[in-house]
Amino acid sequence: MIAPDCDVAIIGAGPAGAALAIHLRKAGRSVVLVEKESFPRHHIGESLTGECVGLLDELGMSDHLRTAAYPVKRGVTVTGANSRARFWVPVEACEGGSRRPATTWQVRRDEFDAALLDKAVAMGAELVRGTCRDVTRDDGRVTGIVVRGEAGDRHAIASHYVADCSGQKTFLAGKGLTGPKSRTGYENQTAVFAQVRGLVRDPGERDGSTHIFYGERHHWAWSIPLSKDVTSLGIVLPKGALRRDGRDLQQIFRDALGKVNGELIERSRDVELCGEVETISNYSYSIENFTGPGFLCVGDSHRFFDPIFSFGVLIALQEARLAAQVIDRSLADPAHPDQFDGFVEASMRAQRVVEYVIRTFWDYPFAFLRLAHFTHQSDIAEIFSGRLYTPEVMKIEAVRLMREMLHRTGQIAA
Repeated sequence: MIAPDCDVAIIGAGPAGAALAIHLRKAGRSVVLVEKESFPRHHIGESLTGECVGLLDELGMSDHLRTAAYPVKRGVTVTGANSRARFWVPVEACEGGSRRPATTWQVRRDEFDAALLDKAVAMGAELVRGTCRDVTRDDGRVTGIVVRGEAGDRHAIASHYVADCSGQKTFLAGKGLTGPKSRTGYENQTAVFAQVRGLVRDPGERDGSTHIFYGERHHWAWSIPLSKDVTSLGIVLPKGALRRDGRDLQQIFRDALGKVNGELIERSRDVELCGEVETISNYSYSIENFTGPGFLCVGDSHRFFDPIFSFGVLIALQEARLAAQVIDRSLADPAHPDQFDGFVEASMRAQRVVEYVIRTFWDYPFAFLRLAHFTHQSDIAEIFSGRLYTPEVMKIEAVRLMREMLHRTGQIAA
């Protein structure tokens, strides 16, 4: 046997890959991170849930969060097409079965992602600049990756495990190691987004919090404060509603602002762009069989749903934590490798809850409004905070009610 170059080769150094590397280094495992982009890099997805606070503390990121002057997020305001369809979901902390108001942050992803990667490298993860081109295999087992370096050279990195943290690039799915990508019903959405000044934000202590505006089905927008005067503003619409028709992206963005919600129109009358307008489409998918002999996929590399409630970073951090635990356990017990069942079960359970919340919100908005604003406020706050990765999440009353309604109406299988 040839000794591997490392215990784990990680494809992608975003939050999932960097967090996985930190956890593995804390466990004493050798790690190679492969990333083609230079950091800091622009990235969308700035809002952290309440559960992210403890996860980032475990990663040693507390000092960065407290000194980076990120806006403080106390919750989420959701505003519908009329004044009655409005509710507030606070950030909550759960300790010993009791809940209390808490805070988290809105992060500038270029700074946040770079700081997380710097932490992984400082912990001893080796960073390789290049593009992952293929995997190596031996008798059906993944044994490493093939990387093309910045100079165009190709070389293999042998490892006990390969972790796909490539996000929406879904590298291992593209190589046929996982199940195929499946539609989730949100794949024909298009988002157009930019950073702006002059957007009217929520008053007082809620100035730093997320505001979601929605109109008809699958028409919504986000407002996420990034600093005292800069806000991340994005509009998501069905693909057909954003035809270019000879217009540039700036004009498409300004036209899209008038297609979602009357209150958003009023708040955005004086906005000025302070960055490039960007767009992304066809971003919703689900991949089955995302673990196998010698490999596993983490976070967006196996599933990405409608991002309306900002679960992206939370899912990346939680799955990185779980993946590190199962990889460490498998490395410690060579007679029983690939102990991935618990990781798969927890990941799929959490993703199902996210699906219940989003499908209920879009397909049964009045039922969701009743849960969030009247009958089960604390349950919805617990879900929004991101406590999704324990078996107890399925026992939350609001989760049970949403699941039963979606099953009864044929939206999900039993």
